Amino acid sequence: MMTWLLIILGILVVLFIILLVTKIKIEMTYKHNIDDDLLKVDVYLWWMRVYAFEAPLIKLNDDSPAIIVEEEENLAGSKSKKDKKITIQTIIHDIHLAERWIRHIVGLNRIVRRFLRHIHFYKFDWYSEVGVGDAAFTGSVAGVVWSLKGSIVGLVGNHVKMHKMPNLSVTPHFQAVVSHTYFSCMFTFRIGHAIFVGLLIVRHWKRRPKWTQDHQAWRNRNM
Repeated sequence: MMTWLLIILGILVVLFIILLVTKIKIEMTYKHNIDDDLLKVDVYLWWMRVYAFEAPLIKLNDDSPAIIVEEEENLAGSKSKKDKKITIQTIIHDIHLAERWIRHIVGLNRIVRRFLRHIHFYKFDWYSEVGVGDAAFTGSVAGVVWSLKGSIVGLVGNHVKMHKMPNLSVTPHFQAVVSHTYFSCMFTFRIGHAIFVGLLIVRHWKRRPKWTQDHQAWRNRNM
């Protein structure tokens, strides 16, 4: 009986190690054509597609440049007023709490960047066609789009590993109103790296400063 337990335990350990070193491949595609948008995401594990997501994005309202969102809010119906005393000590304490939050966010940023170093991009295509009906204005818009793409690609390239040069293009249409975009990328990472970073994020989040509790406790001590 003990031998079978050791065999089962050994098999589970081997399977867990295999899982840790297994790569996940994600393919993402976004298409935009005037008012028609489509986002598609496919996740592959061991060359098999294990998850697929495809949906149109939220469209803007036809009557105004805004997204219509229905929001329901329930209020308690009671209001309370109280005097707030602000002193030099209060300001100094609030500054210290803000510094703690900044250090916490910086630490989280380091954890995310550590994970990004393990992401490998094998495809990054981004093609756009723009036109606003005015030649001069279209040229300016095309320049802004080129600048934006360059900044995004530079930011991504500084944090992940690019195995292929990105394919970028911006085609201006000087005599027509055009808004077309096609974006496609494919990247991989190991499950073990994702699990490790996930555990670091959970531990880091549990150590976040409790602004409300700390602030109230300090006030109670100084009242």
